[in-house]
Amino acid sequence: MESENKISVILPVYNSDEFISDSISSILNQTYKNFELIIVDDGSTDKSKDICENFSKVDDRVKLIKNHHNGLTISLNKGLAIAQGKYIARQDADDISLPNRFEKQIEWFLKDKKRVLCGTNCKILNENNKYKLNRSLKYSNEGIRKKLEYSNCFVHSSTMYLRNSVQKLGLYDENLKYAQDYDLWWKLTTLGEVGNLEERLLIIRNRKNSISIKNKNDQTINFIKSCMKFYAYNKQLININDNKGINFYENNKHTKDKVKIMKYLYNDKLDEKINIKNLNFRQLLQLINYSQLLLRKILKILLIK
Repeated sequence: MESENKISVILPVYNSDEFISDSISSILNQTYKNFELIIVDDGSTDKSKDICENFSKVDDRVKLIKNHHNGLTISLNKGLAIAQGKYIARQDADDISLPNRFEKQIEWFLKDKKRVLCGTNCKILNENNKYKLNRSLKYSNEGIRKKLEYSNCFVHSSTMYLRNSVQKLGLYDENLKYAQDYDLWWKLTTLGEVGNLEERLLIIRNRKNSISIKNKNDQTINFIKSCMKFYAYNKQLININDNKGINFYENNKHTKDKVKIMKYLYNDKLDEKINIKNLNFRQLLQLINYSQLLLRKILKILLIK
């Protein structure tokens, strides 16, 4: 059975020499052995490339692609272009997979042929090497589909998905520098079932200089843009791979209220602030549909005070 279910692991790297050895080793030490590891070095200027080359010389499962600095989305698609596995597993260069991660995810896929995407819960390690408390991600297909309407509920580095499903969707959307993972997740829900394993099978590092923190405004704009695409697609206003700018959704009578609501709910991550006083009565009434995000926002305000 294992021989029929090869995994292609895609691991993009950019200036991660402090952690890359541990990350690669956690893949090579998986209990599930039928995989190839595709490392995409995105023009690193530290020792990352040399470390990756050394791994590729001693383990023939490791393939190394050397890029100029193109960014994450293009790097992921370059890895997908040469992948041979039935399944694609993701991991970031500073994260660690627990030894049975792949085995557990393959078991989940084999229970139902309709399944297309599987994430896991994770442990978060802070800069002092102490674990942070974090909430569990939703597990069920139904719960995830509902939450994806306004939030990402997968840890990208924990995911495994069907290669042929992603190929049908045109791979990661290269129009998105950020939030390309969220964009792919909602698209995959149109092809089959998705889920998160309850077990915490990945350790992610929470660093102050991470991409998600340094570029939170652009990342949030890209997320809202894709979120609006999901909404518009469900309303049959656009096709699944249409590339509309955020202005399209701000000016469309069917989507403009939701854009403004999303910008308000995520205004702590945006440079341009939409405050509650900027919402009209209709938009205020619609906030009830986003009770979890609204509660999170209220709690943040209270904690700041």
